[in-house]
Amino acid sequence: MDYLSEKMTLSDSNAKAIQLHLLRTITEGFAEKLKVGSGGYGEVYKGLLNGDEIAVKKLFPVPGLNDEAFDNEFRNLKKVQHKNVIRMIGYCYEISHRDVEYQGQLVWAQVIDRALCFEYMKGGSLVNHISDESCVHDWPTTYKIIHGACEGLHYLHKGQEQKIFHLDLKPDNVLLDEDFVPKIGDFGLSKLFGSSYTHQLSSKKGTIGFMPPEYINNCHVSPKNDVFSLGVIIFHMMAGKKGCQEYWDARQRPNFSAKIQQEFIGSVQEYWKTKMLATEGYRWDETDLLGVTTCIDMAMRCVENERDKRPYMKDIISELNKLDSEVVEMLKKDPKPLICQLKRKNRVNDLEVVKQHKSLNDLGKDISVDPSVELRFPFEPKKDISCCLQLTNKAASSYIAFTINIDVNKYCAQPSKGILAPCSKCYITITLRPQEEAPLNMQCVDVLVMQGIRVSEHFTSDEITQDIHANAGAVDEVILPIAYIALDNQPLSQ
Repeated sequence: MDYLSEKMTLSDSNAKAIQLHLLRTITEGFAEKLKVGSGGYGEVYKGLLNGDEIAVKKLFPVPGLNDEAFDNEFRNLKKVQHKNVIRMIGYCYEISHRDVEYQGQLVWAQVIDRALCFEYMKGGSLVNHISDESCVHDWPTTYKIIHGACEGLHYLHKGQEQKIFHLDLKPDNVLLDEDFVPKIGDFGLSKLFGSSYTHQLSSKKGTIGFMPPEYINNCHVSPKNDVFSLGVIIFHMMAGKKGCQEYWDARQRPNFSAKIQQEFIGSVQEYWKTKMLATEGYRWDETDLLGVTTCIDMAMRCVENERDKRPYMKDIISELNKLDSEVVEMLKKDPKPLICQLKRKNRVNDLEVVKQHKSLNDLGKDISVDPSVELRFPFEPKKDISCCLQLTNKAASSYIAFTINIDVNKYCAQPSKGILAPCSKCYITITLRPQEEAPLNMQCVDVLVMQGIRVSEHFTSDEITQDIHANAGAVDEVILPIAYIALDNQPLSQ
């Protein structure tokens, strides 16, 4: 057994070994039609493995790369676990001998195939979500992407056992899921592939690229490299490539001043205000203005020429956390209505609404719900069946009164209402009452509705009445479809 195969066999079970022939099968021989990306490190293909979509990055051959170096970086990738970092789910490393043409003759040559498999991100790369003017989404979603990308990079920099510098951070390597949650990819590969690939990102004279001057000129590596790249990404999201270049050009001029800098901040503020005022049902206010100002100012400091003037990621996260706390306090005095907030009295068509608004349950609300997609019951006739729902109050200083609305003739929720303290969790047991038989083909059209509103610290569960949410100015609302799952030994009703 060769070195790497032996080491991987002994590794933990988080990422599975996947044979090359299986990867060829699920990508139809690495077909061009299934290619979803290409970069300096390899080409990415979409595949279907055990019913789940995955991304297969087939790495380019690397002359001189030894097994031990690849194994070390492979192990670094496997240990990374964060909501804003791409999760690796499998790998492939195979050595074969093939006849290849060499100097006009066919010879047997040793060929090494390497591939890494990751969770598939339906939202694609961030580059597809940025126009010439800015991020194409509204401000809450744009801020969500900025904050998540910062969290992911901070996680890599602080490290669990070893700090990881990305050294190739750009919009192509920030991927989004279907709910626009950002995840950083292609980290850790720059060590293996060397600086020649990263230098392809170097800016032309007079233009701003994603790599800082000290790296372009002297190949100096530090965590501030990634901070510079992050700043350029935020710039592109806030002011577009054109705005980023205009600011860069202005900063190179001898007459650049704090006044010019402030005028640029003002133009970014005005752009986002105009954009959001044109969004139906959205109220632009001081919380948005504060967020835009904080983010563009932060981006300016990230792209300073002198790396010592740039902040560290821990400073950026501290600044964003402070912003979030200030926004919470501002909204306590003047709550903002939710975008697309549902105010319908009649909930007959709730399930159809969920299908049409796939990201309805992730609009930056105070309460997050787990599971967030649907509530599943492993159905058995004539038995009580229970599952658990976790509610989390994400607000740093607000108390939340919640109620669980569900068909009481079929289900029981315990508790059905309550108070969530700031940054706390509670668990709701949902019980399906005994049913005589399974519905046809396990089809279920029931839904669970969770509603929450901010209340004072001294508010009690007894004060939660049926009309409290109807009279509230701003209501968090989550709608979960209910699904029945057949057990292995139970046939479906026909």
